[in-house]
Order: sequence, then C-alpha cells, then structure tokens
Amino acid sequence: MASDFEIGRVVAVDTAQVTVQLNSDLKGLARSTYEGVQEIGRINSYVVLPVCARRLIAMVTRVVLVEDCELKANETSILLPSARRLLKATLIGTIDGSSYTQGVVNFPVLDNPVHLATAEDIRVIFDHQIVTLDGGVRDTEDPGYIVHLGESPIFPDCPIKLHPDALFGKHAAVLGSTGTGKSCTVAALLQSILSRPEVRRTHFVILDTNGEYRTAFQRQKETGEWEDVSNGRCLYIPSDPRLANERLVIPYWFMNADDFVRLFQASKGVQRPVLLEALRLSRNVGTSRNPDAVLREELVHELNRIWSLSGRDEKTSKDLRDLASGLLHRMDDEDVAAGWDSLGAADAQLSKENVRSAIESVKSEAQQHIEGAYPKVIPADARNRIRDAIDPIYSSLTGAHLGAQIVTGGISADTPAFFDKVAFRSRHVEQVLRREESGGNRARDYSGTMLLRIDRLLQDRRFEFLLGPCDGQFPKARHALATFLRHVMGAPSAESPDPPLSDDTSVAPGQLPFYDSQRAASQGHNVTILDLSLLAAEVLENVTALIGRLLLEFLQRLGEYGGESVRGSLPIVLVLEEAQNYIREPRFGDDESISRLVFERVAREGRKFGLGLVVASQRPSELSRTVLSQCSSFIVHRLQNPEDLRYFKEIVPAVYGPLLDQLPALARQTALVLGECVRAPALVRIRDARPIPRSRDPKFYRYWTQTTPQSVNVEAVCARWDGTEFDAVNPDKNEDEDGPCQS
Repeated sequence: MASDFEIGRVVAVDTAQVTVQLNSDLKGLARSTYEGVQEIGRINSYVVLPVCARRLIAMVTRVVLVEDCELKANETSILLPSARRLLKATLIGTIDGSSYTQGVVNFPVLDNPVHLATAEDIRVIFDHQIVTLDGGVRDTEDPGYIVHLGESPIFPDCPIKLHPDALFGKHAAVLGSTGTGKSCTVAALLQSILSRPEVRRTHFVILDTNGEYRTAFQRQKETGEWEDVSNGRCLYIPSDPRLANERLVIPYWFMNADDFVRLFQASKGVQRPVLLEALRLSRNVGTSRNPDAVLREELVHELNRIWSLSGRDEKTSKDLRDLASGLLHRMDDEDVAAGWDSLGAADAQLSKENVRSAIESVKSEAQQHIEGAYPKVIPADARNRIRDAIDPIYSSLTGAHLGAQIVTGGISADTPAFFDKVAFRSRHVEQVLRREESGGNRARDYSGTMLLRIDRLLQDRRFEFLLGPCDGQFPKARHALATFLRHVMGAPSAESPDPPLSDDTSVAPGQLPFYDSQRAASQGHNVTILDLSLLAAEVLENVTALIGRLLLEFLQRLGEYGGESVRGSLPIVLVLEEAQNYIREPRFGDDESISRLVFERVAREGRKFGLGLVVASQRPSELSRTVLSQCSSFIVHRLQNPEDLRYFKEIVPAVYGPLLDQLPALARQTALVLGECVRAPALVRIRDARPIPRSRDPKFYRYWTQTTPQSVNVEAVCARWDGTEFDAVNPDKNEDEDGPCQS
C-alpha cells in the first residue's frame, strides 16, 4: 500500500523545510493509485512523511529539475547528463492516529519516504466532522470547524471551513490589493455564520467607510424600501444627514478627554490643561449633582492653588493677588449662587461671607508684598497668615488640613456625562482662561488656535451628527449612552429600564434616531452597518475611535460589575473596512492618531472581554504593526506591492515564508488562509457572497460604447452636497437666506 503512494525520499531537512527527490521511475508528474490518478508536485498540495507512529504533513511550495553529470574513469566516453526532480515542502502539521494538530514535534531524517496524501489524510486534516456531545447535540463550547469559507482548488469536493471562536475571538485580517475580493470575503464569512440554523443571534458591527455592505444583507424593493435577506437581520445607519429617521447621531458628551483633545487639536502645554479643566467643570455642572458639590470641588481646587502659589521661591505676590481677585469675582456668578446657600446651611464656616473674608485676607496679604508694579517673594510669616486665613475653610470642605493628600469626588473630564456645549464654550472655557490669567499666565494668547477651532466646529453643519445643531442643543435624554450602545450592538430594547426612557416631549422624534429605535421596542439585529462614507475626513478617526472605545469599555465594565460568569458573555465582532485609513502605522512627523491608539488597545485587550476584530485592508504596510501582529488568522488575497509583501512577511511566522511567495500570482476570489482559524494552511476559492456588497468594478468600456449618454442628475447631487437642497432634518433652516452655518 505504501509503495502505491510513495513518490520519493527526503534528501535535505532544513528545520521546517524538506527537500524530496522524486523516484526515478516516475515518468510524469502523476501517479495512478487505488483512489485514482493524482498529481505529483502541485503547488499547495500536501505530502505525507511517516515518522515512527506519526505522519507529518508538508505543503508543496516548489518543484525543480536539476541536471547532474557523472564522471567516469574512461575520459574518452561521452555521457549525457541525468536529471533529478526535486520537490520542496513546508512542514505544517502532524497526524497522530485519527487526529491532526498544527505544528511539528518530530522531524524526518534523510532517506525518509514521502507519500501522496490519501483521501483519509485530507479528511483528517480538514476535520469535516462536527463535534457533538452525548445524544448527538452539537458541542457549543467547541463547535469545530464549521464556518464555510470556500472550496479547495487543489482537492476536489474539499470544503475549507474555519473555527468561529478562533477566527473572531482572536482577531483576523483580510488582506489583498484592490479588486481582489476582500469585501466579498468578509460578506461571505458573515453570511456563512448567519446561514447556520442553530445561530439565533450575533453582534457584528461593520465600520463601512465605502458604503458597500448594505446590499450584502438587504435588498431594495421596487417601492424603494429595504428588506432583510434570509437570517441577516440588519440595521443600516447612514451618515447622510438627509435620512432623518435613520441617520448616524453620536452625542458629543460620549467622547472622553482624549477624543476632545484630538478633535480640537489642543497642544501640550497650555491648551490641553485648559480644555480638560473646562470639560471637567462642564460635566459636573451638566449632571444632576447638587450645586454645593460642584462648588465644593471648585473651592478645594482654588484653595490648593493659593497655597501652592504662596509657597514658591519665585516672585509670585502679584500672581497671588490676581488669583484671589479672580476668585472673588467668580463668587458672584449666578451659576454658583445655589451652591453658596447649600454650603452655608450645612456649615456656617462655609458661608459666602466667611469664604469672601478669607480670600480678601489673602488678597490683602499679597498686595503688601508688591512694590509698585513689581512683585516680591511671599515670606514665611506672610504664608503662615495666609494659611491661618484659608485653612479653616479647607478643613471644613475636606476634613483635612492644607497640604494633606485627599481624594476628591465628582466627575472627571472622561466621564460620558451630559453637558451644555454652549455653556462649555461661553462660560467654562472662559472661566478657566480667566483663572489662568489671574495667575499671571498668558493662557488666552496661547489658546487662540484651539478657541478658533472650537468655534468653527461648533458652527460647521457637517459635524451636527456629533456636536449637535448649530443653532440648538442635543436633548438631555435618560439612558442616552445605554440606548446608543444597544442600538450599535444590535441588542434588543430594555424591557423596563429604571427610570424609564424620556418621552417624546423631552426628546422629540428625529432628534436622536437611536433613541427612537429603542423607544419603539427594537427586537435587535444580527448585523449593524455604520455607513461612514459621507463623513468629513477630519473626523473619521474620532468617530471610529469613539465607537471602538465605547464597545471595549462597556464590555470591560460588564465583566467587572457582573463577575466572571458575565465576563465575555456578550461577544461582539467589530469589522474594520479599509482599516489603513484610520489605524495607520505612525510615520515620522505624523500627528498622534487616537484611532490607532484605541484599536491597538482593542487588539491587545479585546479578546479577554469578548470584542473581536476583523481587519480588512488593501495596504497592510500602512496598518498599525501592533494591530496586525495581534491577529491570529489571516485570509490573504493577491498582494502585488513589494512593500506590502515585505511588511506582511515580517508579521506572520517565518515558517509560512515560502507559502507567501505565491501571493502576487493569486487569482481573483482566491486566497491563502493561515493561522489558528484553519486546520492547516490552505489555498481556497472563496465561496460566492449572495447577495454581494456594492463593490463591483465600474464598466468603463460599456459606458464608452453606449449610443446615448448616461442620465446623471448632477444638480441634485451638488444641491445635497452644498446644503442648498431642502433639509428634512431641520426644516427651519431652509428659511435662512444665508444658507448653512458658516465657520
């Protein structure tokens, strides 16, 4: 039996590479066996090397013909050179009994026989059996390789199937040059999962930067409405603001401090501290916290600044006087009036009169150490008098004396708490600037570029989906963050939230489409498509980073609050289409990318909490090395760019090096599958996606040969583009003769 399949002997072993000399009796590159005629030396086919009780599996990567000339003692004889056919193969796995595992423990020796792979070997390698428990019930803990990716072009009737937990739970990358079928591969993968009868719910979130995935899960009826295809319950969220009831809306208060720093491009030094402090003040005022709690935190902060400034070895008397003057002025603001009433009622020491008297004492003490316009150092005895004036106030506020380490409560600049954007810009940013200026800093001068950018973005209608209407404010809705996350994840509406969701009088229909969906008792969706194709390029990174961070931090908190039994119980797969656009590998001189930082964190930590990534890109050399290196599975279409090929070879294990040399020659809809998701590295023809994404190549020649020109309504497209078309979201704006809000 062995001689029937034996094709040669090992003549060289180089770690994971073996060189095989084919038997001289093989007159062609085919052999007739009891299973039929089999090709010998076909690239990407498998050969078997028996080693003791195991059978090593190797993948053919090269076949060469070598000519040798033998020297005879009789120099007068003329001999023709003899030819040897050599086959090179990469060791990829081991069959032990009836089980196959990737990797090799034992290695072959010289003159080891080499056999063709039998049909039983192929069956064992690709594990076409479904794992079941007693009684024939499928084992959901280890379902086996059930995700049908496509067919093997090497072995007839051999489907290539993937393991869902390894594929989605440990991150995957779908790579290939433009036009090679990446979008169809992603669609085929998701459709394969949804087509399985036992799958009842999934949470796939697609960040669609090209607007092409909707047609893969929905079809448009003659009436213009869209309907789901088969089990693919799909939620489509467009970025077109004209689609009032469906459009993408992300309230700005969901962003954390880093998001705002990146959006407003606040530089280090002065701008960033000003922005973060203004955010903290805005969030604390915007919440339902008691006014005295907000005022208490502000007083603690200011008293600490006074104490710190008075103890410096620099000439700070003028700065200290200005700081005290600014605080006295702030005490009369209307937004803190209620706080003074509460503080004074709870503690007479904290009455407005007592606090004002203490601050005036500080101002007076500082004034005594200013000679004309020139400040002096605050001496030790003066600092003691300042301490005696403000320490009783500080002790009543914190329960500790000046200089002691205390932990203050309140809401940080990162908390996704509602705040009024108008008050943020007109009141709290100005408050922080005045505070800094009172300390002698030229904060306003240094913050000029940031302030201009804040004003421009708040008045730019392109960013209304994120920053709210130019002439209005997002409504303050109960459970806004929870309803947004349910909407994006595709989770059903909460049955009885406490307190209940805000009614139509508080949040009018159309203001927050995701809120309307949850109020309407959504049953949930299997696939959520966020169409980001119409977003301005300057906010694409902010939006993708915000979505990724919210999903990751929600799942982290779910596991933290619910315990180990809940951790990872809500798995989500985040599909990043054209990922090189927002998770680029940093180059010299590039600005810090918040999106790259977020998805590198997701790549490192997401698996533990149930957040998997599917990264699709046509330029792997531009992708973050951290994100790509965290992927355990790869589906690689044709790659032709030398830089992309080199970069990808550096990411994957070196053992796959010889297999990757074929990537520039792969046909369309064909890919090389590597990693933990597949039993063995394999060439696969990807199954057809039905229906397909909207990613077909334009037919140039068909247009060129038409007898009549294509009818294109250029005016309607441009009217929607420049904002002169009727605005269905904000009809009142159509009466504005000045057009859209200007920056």
